[in-house]
Amino acid sequence: MTEFSSFTPGAMLTGRRAVVTGGAAGIGAAVARAFAAHGADVLVADSEPIGGLDFDPAAGGSIAGLEWDVRTTPCPAELVEHRPDVLVNNVGHYLRPPHTFAANAPALWDELHDINFAHVLRLTQALLPGMIERRSGSIINLTTVEAHRAIPGHAVYSGYKAALTGFTRSLAAEVGPSGIRVNAIAPDLIESVQVPYAEIVPEQDRSLWPHWSPLGGPGQPEDVAGVALFLASGLSRFVTGGTIHVDGGTHASGGWVPRHSGGWTNRPRNP
Repeated sequence: MTEFSSFTPGAMLTGRRAVVTGGAAGIGAAVARAFAAHGADVLVADSEPIGGLDFDPAAGGSIAGLEWDVRTTPCPAELVEHRPDVLVNNVGHYLRPPHTFAANAPALWDELHDINFAHVLRLTQALLPGMIERRSGSIINLTTVEAHRAIPGHAVYSGYKAALTGFTRSLAAEVGPSGIRVNAIAPDLIESVQVPYAEIVPEQDRSLWPHWSPLGGPGQPEDVAGVALFLASGLSRFVTGGTIHVDGGTHASGGWVPRHSGGWTNRPRNP
């Protein structure tokens, strides 16, 4: 087990290497910036160019980009050659507006499987042998609060995210003896590319945030990045197989409620 004291000053990832998928924007970009600011050499894999991800370079970290759609195979050799100590499987998406499972086409199931689960298996398997050889590593999977509660209209998405949570637990047990930790983060109410609350919540409704989560909101990508930093660092050296909810307390306090007009909401206008 890597020696690390909670009282060690300075950067927490000095000398570490990390791969972050979907790091061109949103949560992935915040994670990449946090890791680099703490000294890690970060390789961001994204289907879009990463552009300029600003961070404080004082700790000696770096960020490089690799244009790759996680749904394409095989995994690029550059990712393996980076020899990461940390892998953040960040990519995921529900892909469509809500509609009932009865109306789903099987082709959509395949799309959802590939972007939410299959690519995690492929990339993790590609990078795991190097971690086992070095007897050290941290794998961080981004799930969602909807892996732990219902999301009407997105049953297949929720199912694959729940599968990712189960994979996280079982893989953690399997590779723990090799010194590798595997954990998940489940966000909710986080301002992101997929869910831009600044755009979708009308100005007149923003006073209702305190009713939508115990901590109000919305949360920011940096809130997720802070937890990812903890899981990547030695501060979490005895933590594996778990899921940390970064949701302002929505998982603890409630979930979706039916509208009188039909459908469902997790942002009631008349709490």
